[in-house]
Formats: sequence, structure tokens, C-alpha cells
Amino acid sequence: MSSLVLNDKKIVFSCILCVVLGISFLSTYNIDPEEKHISDLNDGNYVKITAKIQKLDVKTNEYLEITGIKSIKLMDETAGDLLLYVPDDISDEFLEIILKTTPRIKEGDIVEVTGKIQIYNGLYELVLDDSNDFELVEKVNFKRDIFLSKSKTNYYASKNSEVYHNFEDCPYGSKIVEKIYFKTEEDAVDLGYELCSYCEKRD
Repeated sequence: MSSLVLNDKKIVFSCILCVVLGISFLSTYNIDPEEKHISDLNDGNYVKITAKIQKLDVKTNEYLEITGIKSIKLMDETAGDLLLYVPDDISDEFLEIILKTTPRIKEGDIVEVTGKIQIYNGLYELVLDDSNDFELVEKVNFKRDIFLSKSKTNYYASKNSEVYHNFEDCPYGSKIVEKIYFKTEEDAVDLGYELCSYCEKRD
């Protein structure tokens, strides 16, 4: 049985060959993200995308405070859709970015995202490995943030109704077992509630 014997010349040659092949590989491998439109994406691309938030689905607590992000869908001028996947290990940092502006980042805002493309349920999805790879480019949606009051106010409703009341002795409002309170009457209206007919007649 013959054995492979490496002498000094063979070792040097092998090292040089590895360096040359390594340089050739690095010259053809793009480590910087490529700026692309959503319609031009392919599975495995490492890209930088500038797009509008088409849908931002969030988790909220009982006071409508944002506690997490369910899903994000982006759309650019090519009208292509792109899902944004945020791994659990950076979800808290990512939530801070969404909430750091006043009002918070919302649908319609323009953002820049960097990451690798993969296909998920037949749709393109960008995997966000670092929260710093998500950046607000332009604030477009200035619709104010509305939260429910944590203390009792003059404006209240039932959790299961779209009617609000502004009199504590309203015969309809007094029957409510679980009440939610609004900080202002404007908040109730902006959240889609209508004033109770009894309270309206008393105003």
C-alpha cells in the first residue's frame, strides 16, 4: 500500500493553490447586499430592498399597547409583495425600532431592509438576521397612536360593543359588566365607536 508523503515543496504548492482558489471564490462571491426590486428577486439572493410597508400586523395588550409583531408585508414600485421574517432572538430589539418614532412605524411608511431571500409558502420572504438591517427611510403615515386609559374616565364602552357612553348614569352604559375607558372622546371616535343615542340626546 502506497502512502501519501508531503514534502516541503508539496506543502508550499498546496498552500499557494488554496490561496489562489480562495481569492477566485471571494472575487465572484458578493458579500455586499445587492439593491433589487421585489419583482427581480430569486431564492438565496442577499439583497437590500427599499419598499413601503403594505401591512403591519401587531400584537396588543388590553390597552392597545403594542407587545409584538405578528407579520410584515412590504411592497415596492414594481407592486411585488415581500414578507419580512423577524427571528425570535431579535424580536424585542425589532419591536423597539417599530416603537421608537412618534407615531410608531405604520403601514405606508418607507423602509430599507437587508437580508437573504427564501421562499416560504410560495412567497418570497426576507430573513432579518439583525435588527440594524431594518431602517426607516421616510415617515409617511402620521396617524396618531391611540391607547385605552388605564384609569376610569368619562368615556367608556363595552369590550363587545362599538358604542361608547359619556354619562356614568346612562341606563345602557350602567349595564356594562366589563368596561373599557378612552382617554378622550376623540380617541373613541377615531377607534370607530359611535356615541350612545341616550348620551347623545343628553349632550
